[in-house]
Amino acid sequence: VVSASLDTTVRVWDTTGLRRKNVRSGPPTSQNGRDAELFGGMDAVVKYVLEGHDRGVNWAAFHPTQSLIASGADDRSLKLWRMSDTRAWEVDSMRGHSNNVS
Repeated sequence: VVSASLDTTVRVWDTTGLRRKNVRSGPPTSQNGRDAELFGGMDAVVKYVLEGHDRGVNWAAFHPTQSLIASGADDRSLKLWRMSDTRAWEVDSMRGHSNNVS
């Protein structure tokens, strides 16, 4: 999972620790009437924090076939990031928009 934030970072999350909870068919509710969680609590951990945007990041997405992430931000830039099993780094930065990239 990848997330974008107004704190100027992109985060890649390792979700292998998530455990699927048993939920009966129908809408998920708990005994007290609130929605039941489908996944366990704090089992997802940040694998990489990608820093390089100068302003808040509006979106980030994985490439469908390569180990790349694209992100767009309020600094009017697009960035490409590459990932390996042990690290992630900025590959390129593209500028040219006259306003925020969303």
